[in-house]
Amino acid sequence: MKTEFHAVAEIIEGRVESPLDVDVIPNKMGINLCAVEGLSWTRQDDGQLVSLTIHFQPAPADSR
Repeated sequence: MKTEFHAVAEIIEGRVESPLDVDVIPNKMGINLCAVEGLSWTRQDDGQLVSLTIHFQPAPADSR
């Protein structure tokens, strides 16, 4: 199995192809992309997607 992590900027700029279209995050989930650090995913050796994780950047403690 192979796990990859990529920043949202890399995906938006087209340097990396993500198994999830990043437009889904703001348009379907209602999450601002500014709050997302990146995505990680794991694929089996035969290419099947095993997991997909959205990594968030928490707001600074003083901004709450």
